[in-house]
Amino acid sequence: DVIFASHHWPRCGEADADRFLVQQRDLYKYIHDQTLRMANHGLTPLEIAEELALPPTLASEWHARSYYGTINHNAKAVYQRYVGWFDGNPANLHRHPPEAAGRRYVELAGGAEALLSKARAAFDAGDYRWTAELVNHLVFADPASEPARALQADALEQLGYQAESGPWRDFYLTAAMELRNPRPKTASPRQAAAGQM
Repeated sequence: DVIFASHHWPRCGEADADRFLVQQRDLYKYIHDQTLRMANHGLTPLEIAEELALPPTLASEWHARSYYGTINHNAKAVYQRYVGWFDGNPANLHRHPPEAAGRRYVELAGGAEALLSKARAAFDAGDYRWTAELVNHLVFADPASEPARALQADALEQLGYQAESGPWRDFYLTAAMELRNPRPKTASPRQAAAGQM
């Protein structure tokens, strides 16, 4: 008579519940099958996630919108389940960790001020994804850089405001808050996750 799904409003009545379950099945099957089809054509997880879109019959359903999960996120998860994290590009086999890569990218950009200037121009143009990616290198290379932290926070905040997905919005806005208000270092590890088991 009633179905309570994890991330949706309750559905009342057998016909409505059946229709919802069928559409959810079709939604996940579509993402699954199309991700594997594109992977078999040689696309990487990032390329698949950018290209994959729902057909109109599913895209028109409010419960298929990206209010919780996103097609972008789920396509990457399907890819990883079958193929793993490696996208087939040997340059990604043994990448530098964020701090080491950050220092190299800052140097490549011509220094911190040059990178910040390019990132500010991207922000002013409304390219918040690119701003976040650029400034991320400087934040990892120099975590104490207030201008870098502030611009990264501004870009992530804009991405959060635009995110339809609740979890993506939470990630963006929490990171922006932590960039503006860093947590002090502690001598012992924080046990925040211990209570979540």
